[in-house]
Amino acid sequence: MKQDIAVIGLGIFGHEVAVMLEKKGNHVLAVDIDKTEIKKIQDHVTAAMMANVTELDSLKELDIGKFDVVILGLGDNFEQLVLGITYLKKLDVKRIIARATTEIQQEILLRIGADEVILPEKQSARHLAERLSTPNLLEYLEVAEDLNVAEIHIGEKFAGKTLLELDLRKKFNITALILKRNSQKPKIITSPELRLLEDDTLVVIGSQEDIGKAFS
Repeated sequence: MKQDIAVIGLGIFGHEVAVMLEKKGNHVLAVDIDKTEIKKIQDHVTAAMMANVTELDSLKELDIGKFDVVILGLGDNFEQLVLGITYLKKLDVKRIIARATTEIQQEILLRIGADEVILPEKQSARHLAERLSTPNLLEYLEVAEDLNVAEIHIGEKFAGKTLLELDLRKKFNITALILKRNSQKPKIITSPELRLLEDDTLVVIGSQEDIGKAFS
């Protein structure tokens, strides 16, 4: 479902999020106090406006309460984040997502009203470490605490084996979901007799630790 989303703070994180959300078909308002940042992004989003998140009247002028989601990309200025969330709550914003730089900041922002607080640097570091530690890992997504969806390149080590022979569920508590083979349409896996090829990509779900053990 397409949403009306406001992204406040157009540093590297805020800019990229705003542009990607617009490309996904959402209506995105990009907001920053820096005119230069507004000029950089104005051709890539629905609208771009100058405003100060620490001024209640400025947020009222944006009619910020009408948005489905407001994303605060102000992780480098914690005081602004706190004031911004406080004002957004007063204006009855439906959902507030904030970017923090430390776990302590994350805890505080959740306590004062943020619906979700992300730590992009920590997530990026974890993602890189996981990819380097599991050579066959192409991509993974954390969907819940200790639950990940991962794309695994089969490679020579696992080529020629069936899912029944690998026995991922019993040995590693991992479930194979989807097979990607060459240019064919991805297929939902229904049979344990499926024999894997060297260039196949397997989409699996399980804990980060178990996926690493199975495919390292």
